[in-house]
Amino acid sequence: MENLDIKKFYEHKFDFDNQRKETYDDWLNVFDKAILKRACNKCFMGLSSGYDSGAISHKLAINGINFKVYTIFNNENEDVINKRLAYIHDYQVVKMSKELWQKYYDFLKGKINNVALADKASMGVAYMFDTAKKEGRTICISGQGGDEIISDYALFPKQSTFKGKFPDKLYEWKNFKQGMQAEYLAELEEIAALYNIKIRYPFLDIDLVQEFLWLTPELKNKNYKAPLYEYLTRCRVPYDKEIKKGFRPI
Repeated sequence: MENLDIKKFYEHKFDFDNQRKETYDDWLNVFDKAILKRACNKCFMGLSSGYDSGAISHKLAINGINFKVYTIFNNENEDVINKRLAYIHDYQVVKMSKELWQKYYDFLKGKINNVALADKASMGVAYMFDTAKKEGRTICISGQGGDEIISDYALFPKQSTFKGKFPDKLYEWKNFKQGMQAEYLAELEEIAALYNIKIRYPFLDIDLVQEFLWLTPELKNKNYKAPLYEYLTRCRVPYDKEIKKGFRPI
């Protein structure tokens, strides 16, 4: 079944020409709506020490959503994770062994594309989806799109068009719909299909994306992942400042 969040995002024509909004308020209001209209009873998500999952999990928690987080602990900031888990009621922390990772690698081999299989994170995603499915959870809330849209991988210059500075004259950059965006969406959707998991992508919400594009260049560039930084600091959500480690289950 085609994912509606992805379909709407790719079909929509965004406005890149009017970077005029001088506060984060509209983005923050739409972020609230983007999360809550995708949240549901018994949804689940992966939790890291980064910006995206920190904001999503906090929003779900303060709105009383019955959800579960899975943390596959390897290179995350343990102090940040523990502070987040303090306000999350249902969670599972796993240290993935090489044997467990290999089990999922062997299962995925030949079932997903070769680029996805080469990404070590795929096996962690498969473990999370498999575990959630066995617990009767079939709706995943994903942070996919945060890196591609709100930062364009600013901390990884080789993957980035803008290298940490959004321009005065904005245009559709590679990772916006192609590049890492297309690669990771394909990876997630292929793995999800194997476990009959449906993924919802609040960061691909067309209104939320447009609100980011409408921010002035100054606000986009004020901080790393500037509107998320604003949310995390306003709400006092613990996070690793200007750190992007990437999901590595082993």
